[in-house]
Amino acid sequence: MEKLTVTAHMKTPFITGGGYMTFDALLAGILFDQLQDVEAAHASVPIKCTDGLFHASAAMYEPLDQSRVAFVANMRADHSLDADLFPRKKDGSSYRRIGRLRRSDFGAVMNSYDSKQVDSLEWHIEGDSEEILKLIEPISFIGKRRASGFGEVDRWSLESSELDGLTGYLNEPLRPIPVERFKGNADSLKVDAAWRPAYWHPANRAICYAPETPQ
Repeated sequence: MEKLTVTAHMKTPFITGGGYMTFDALLAGILFDQLQDVEAAHASVPIKCTDGLFHASAAMYEPLDQSRVAFVANMRADHSLDADLFPRKKDGSSYRRIGRLRRSDFGAVMNSYDSKQVDSLEWHIEGDSEEILKLIEPISFIGKRRASGFGEVDRWSLESSELDGLTGYLNEPLRPIPVERFKGNADSLKVDAAWRPAYWHPANRAICYAPETPQ
């Protein structure tokens, strides 16, 4: 395992839904697309992992500009709801079943996101450079709304680093780390955050030392 800096040189602004965008989560997403198995994807991430904690920082970047962008999503029901589950109308009649034939009755929903213009996104990690390159070199888009052209990567680069993906030069946290496992600057920010995959699972949340996310 090597200490590395991984850089995504960006061609277009990227969209984030919030969170820390740790590099292990990025690789796990790529591996899941290939393996279609969550546990296998996490086990295959070519980054040093200590008792569930990956040595991979959150994404670091300096926004040159930031804006809100909105997209319309049309809601469509893919299942039927039993009309008997709902109270009857005042005249005693029941509501109609909601099935595929009535999907057009569902309206549009407006969703908004943060669009960030950056020159690059950077991560510090400790991992296998060859295996990491194999995974990221084919990846041309990152973040949300990739099909809309956001988050296009011009190129990737890897360089040697002095950092292990956990703490920085000032002993600040580079990713969420549970307080009882953190060995850096105890004056750092503490938050409730997910610290291990699957990051969406509530069981993987704890009070952590964490970096201040870019605004």
